[in-house]
Amino acid sequence: MRRRAIRLRRAVVATLGTLGLLAVASAADARTVRSALPSYDHVVIVVFENKQYGEIIGNAQAPYLNQLAQDGAELTGMKALTHPSQPNYFNLFSGATQGVTGDGCYTAQSLSAPNLAQELIAAGKTFASYNEGLPDEGSTTCSSGRYAQKHNPWFAFKNVPVTSGKTFAQFPKDDFTKLPTLSFVIPDMCNDMHDCAVGSGDTWLKNNLDSYARWAKDHNSLLMVTWDEDNYLGSNRIATVFHGAHVRRSAVSGDYNHFSLLRTFEDMYGTGHAGNAATATPVTGVFDTGTEPPGDELTLTAPGPQTCRFGQGCTVQLTATGGKPPFTYRATGLPLGLTLDAAAGRITGRPWATGTFPVTVTATDAAEATATATFPLTVNWF
Repeated sequence: MRRRAIRLRRAVVATLGTLGLLAVASAADARTVRSALPSYDHVVIVVFENKQYGEIIGNAQAPYLNQLAQDGAELTGMKALTHPSQPNYFNLFSGATQGVTGDGCYTAQSLSAPNLAQELIAAGKTFASYNEGLPDEGSTTCSSGRYAQKHNPWFAFKNVPVTSGKTFAQFPKDDFTKLPTLSFVIPDMCNDMHDCAVGSGDTWLKNNLDSYARWAKDHNSLLMVTWDEDNYLGSNRIATVFHGAHVRRSAVSGDYNHFSLLRTFEDMYGTGHAGNAATATPVTGVFDTGTEPPGDELTLTAPGPQTCRFGQGCTVQLTATGGKPPFTYRATGLPLGLTLDAAAGRITGRPWATGTFPVTVTATDAAEATATATFPLTVNWF
């Protein structure tokens, strides 16, 4: 009996030790994720409506959005979670639909589930939404002109101050330092592309948020633009663009959704996790926190031995991967007649010397990381 008791105590101690190690590992993992995310002074999230990824990225009717994507980062595998619009807004804000399945009006201040605003306020941060067409600050009206309550889930929660729902006229365009820690900007039913063309929303965004987007890059702040859903004709793949400070110029693949975005901002500010955000994967690859993410170091692979003919056209292409684009290239040891295009990484020309030349090439990325490779280039008479 005494031996069984001793064995039982040892088993309990071993189990508790394992749980302790798991807890330590979990905390370490959380710190690793959060260290890969900037802690911004200000984040502004703009939500547009009902457009497929291909209706935005690469569309000539959305020049400003594509400029933001090229200067910043965009998610190539981002998908909305459901249809119609309103449940997706609740997913993005609270990690669940909260039982909402349609686009009808909800009962204001009726829910108490955890959500992004409540979490930020509990963490000592600030929150607001700026809603175009909202009649007055704190109004819980169902609709007014081109304003629609269905795109504004914050009014449904009693643990979010109703006065955090502001009119778009209250957006501090003349002093962005007055912005809360995190805010949503919701265009009206035309400017969000729901009732009007892509170009209308693109122009609205440029006219109203471009000054903030440019300011954000130098003031530890972020602009993120996303969509609620596609147009029902695709796989619910939607565009999502990040632009501002600490954003790596990139197109980031991966299976992300509205829960992923919510989790990202929760981890960014060290809050709890609402609903399904608790098991979602945060988006970290779009951010540059001063170090290259694992597996994404700048690499320049040597092209291997190259052979050219004297006086004949010759081309050697260099390719850098990883790092932070754009890349610039330089080369030493080239024979007379060959030159390097520093931006394209392409060696071209007609060599006017024979022999084997040891060529050294170097790529430099936007973060000034470098990678070097060497290869032999042989020039023959024939």
